[in-house]
Amino acid sequence: MTCLGCTPWLHNSSPRVRSEQMREDVSANGGRLLIVGCGNPAAGDDSAGIEIVLRLSELGDCGCELRAETGPGVGLLDLLPLADVILFVDAVTSGGVPGTLYLTSLPCKELEPRALGSLSSHGWGLVETLKLVNALGRTTPRLVLLGIEAGTVTHGAPRSAAVEQAIALVVERLPDLKLLLLSSEIIGTRSFSPNDRSFPGSAGFRSQDSGSPNRRALNPES
Repeated sequence: MTCLGCTPWLHNSSPRVRSEQMREDVSANGGRLLIVGCGNPAAGDDSAGIEIVLRLSELGDCGCELRAETGPGVGLLDLLPLADVILFVDAVTSGGVPGTLYLTSLPCKELEPRALGSLSSHGWGLVETLKLVNALGRTTPRLVLLGIEAGTVTHGAPRSAAVEQAIALVVERLPDLKLLLLSSEIIGTRSFSPNDRSFPGSAGFRSQDSGSPNRRALNPES
């Protein structure tokens, strides 16, 4: 599914909103953002990534492309040329409080997305994809993970209230998140509790100097 070409709205009262000049700069740079929701729609909180892209698609044009992937495998290669920045939204099970949001660049040693990870049922994850990309001498867009701490991932279980709250927050703050991703480079990992209204934050990010977000070769072992 795709969702293209809307004018983003922003929360005027939020200290996280960048200046009008930065909004114009992002627009002029024409950065392309692809949001890929990953997970199992029938396994409780593991469905969070899929649910987020579904809700965004229902809102109409949001200025980025949306994809839902229930079992990313070798097909990840086909996604890389589609954008300057790719945001993967996936459940994580790191032992944190359910509904906690994590924003980090990929690959990341601290967090392993459930659907994107090397231990996925398809036996092929992001690390394997990046190794193949490097072997082929290709470049990649900037890759970012929005991880959602899962509580229950039992097949047939409903999503937990905390994860539902996190999903609603991500959908609400998409314009701020999009602006941040297209104008900044993530440094380290940021975490936000389920009721943390500061999401997606600004500290811990480095602004791009000029032009569209850089496409670069990545070493999955780094």
